[in-house]
Amino acid sequence: MINKKKKYLFFGDGHSVHLLKWIKEVQAYFQVYAISSQGFSKEIEELLPVDNRFSLQANIQKEKASIGILNKFYSLKKIIKELKPDYVNAHYISSHGFLIALLSLYSKPSYKFIASAWGTDVLVFPWKNKAQFYAMKFILSKADFITSDSNYMSSVIKKIKHKQVLTFTFGLDRLPEYKENRKDENLYFSNRMLSENYNIDQVLENFALIYQENPNAQLLISHKGEEEANLKALCGKLEIHKAVKFLGFLKEQEQIDLYQKAACYFSLPTSDSTSVSLLEAMAYGCIPLLSDIPANREWVIDGENGLLIKEQISLSKLARLMENRAEVIKQNRGIISNRALFPDLIKTFVNEITK
Repeated sequence: MINKKKKYLFFGDGHSVHLLKWIKEVQAYFQVYAISSQGFSKEIEELLPVDNRFSLQANIQKEKASIGILNKFYSLKKIIKELKPDYVNAHYISSHGFLIALLSLYSKPSYKFIASAWGTDVLVFPWKNKAQFYAMKFILSKADFITSDSNYMSSVIKKIKHKQVLTFTFGLDRLPEYKENRKDENLYFSNRMLSENYNIDQVLENFALIYQENPNAQLLISHKGEEEANLKALCGKLEIHKAVKFLGFLKEQEQIDLYQKAACYFSLPTSDSTSVSLLEAMAYGCIPLLSDIPANREWVIDGENGLLIKEQISLSKLARLMENRAEVIKQNRGIISNRALFPDLIKTFVNEITK
């Protein structure tokens, strides 16, 4: 039974837009508190009163996040003991979740522990070595509830620890308005990180094939990353430098403007769970051009409502999708409306944990 007097405590990175989104929705059902490993964003500070948020100010350096957070164990223990929450929800299981699991070794928790998986914490972290695998297994064994945003990620979790997983996507706040008159059929868009996992080099190589057939095609890339210089050099080698623009980080409204204008959206990661940017692109009427990985197969059927690219893009399939663009857009927006609106999904989640 939902009871707004119950205390729901988040533990994660207070600068994360993902944590912000969860807080916004869960506030409708509980008194919400948050412990951040290293401060809070302005948006979360505006949402939560100062007495409802705690910052551990962990010293987190690149690739040593878990150690920096681990050093704050006793500070975390003290806050939770004094707050007496009914639910503790750790976001990013392999770091924040580990500390919550450790607390159970010192005393029997009076709260329900919710472990929320984001992607790399269960898709990458546990498979690096045996120690990390057993650390993840330990965390999952201590969780009362586990959340995942794709069926694929849930199946991976169950391989580590066979437990029930609440699977729902990290969806959109609402279905946005679609404006056909804003679409540019020559415009392609990608907003994934310029790093190895996201294979922007493959995006460029596939776009080069499109550009050979359509010299009016343009590709806009928004994000930053360590591969940026190499990718710009690749544009020169592929002779597409005049048709590709690297925009860096964009503000939210700037990104929405590109979703509204772009006809197609590229996302070709090697490993990923359900991508929020993919859901946004589908909602704004962009035809998705995706890597053929399990999480993407949950949203797109190759040649029907997008493309799943194995080696290189099928220009004939792309042409058919563009010819039937109105029907494809209608189908994809229906998928988002039925399966990816976060307020509806959180309501179901809350009903489950309060049974």
